[in-house]
Amino acid sequence: MNNRILVLLTLLIFLGSCKKDLFRFKVLDKNKLNIEEVDFEYLQAKSKIKYNDGIQKINANATIRIRKDSIIWVSLSPSVGVEIIRAIINKDSILVIDRFNKEFRKFGFDSLRRKFNIYLDYKMLESTLIGNLINERKKGDKVIKNDDYFILKQNHNNLAVDNFVNAQTMKIEKVEVTDDPNMSSMEIRYDDFQLYNEMLFPSKNSFHLSYSKESSDQVSQININYNRISLDNKKIKFPFNIPNRYVPKE
Repeated sequence: MNNRILVLLTLLIFLGSCKKDLFRFKVLDKNKLNIEEVDFEYLQAKSKIKYNDGIQKINANATIRIRKDSIIWVSLSPSVGVEIIRAIINKDSILVIDRFNKEFRKFGFDSLRRKFNIYLDYKMLESTLIGNLINERKKGDKVIKNDDYFILKQNHNNLAVDNFVNAQTMKIEKVEVTDDPNMSSMEIRYDDFQLYNEMLFPSKNSFHLSYSKESSDQVSQININYNRISLDNKKIKFPFNIPNRYVPKE
């Protein structure tokens, strides 16, 4: 076996079995909290997505492409090679092609805010997909330290955000978002971190949303399991063409 491959396999086994020891260190100053975020220009990923809101259930294979701070492109397929949904998301709008019903729809983040009764924007969406902070750090942020976690407490657009950062790896493992005025909340959990380009990336992301709609309590659950990820600076394409025969959906 090639010596380089042997060394790489040994390293991967070591990372998987001894990760806690590898990243263990002691932080003495809570103000020196340095969260390890995923840095990239372009991302491509294969994943499986599950969505359940008690009424609608979706299980699909997904291809996700991201140009950081710019575009999110998603293709959903119930089986290999059969695309039913293609979406492209930027900071201003969301455009979705429904190939099953031969229609398309354009809407803004305000529609998502109304659906889940909680503030959402492009920055938050992109960050939740990759496990980065959904809000930029500010001087007014508070940091609490317990045995296992740093808890970074933030406020943004009437949201109270608690980020639970693993004290060993410095990766965000849980985010709790509370919108008290709208009686809504969102919990995000990141798990099964894998090493890509010397960065730890969460291969399992789960979202639990609780919100009130039409005077009733609602719950939506989303799970994303990544099985292939590419992070680099090479340009990738975001193909998106609406067939002429497709009709707009209100």
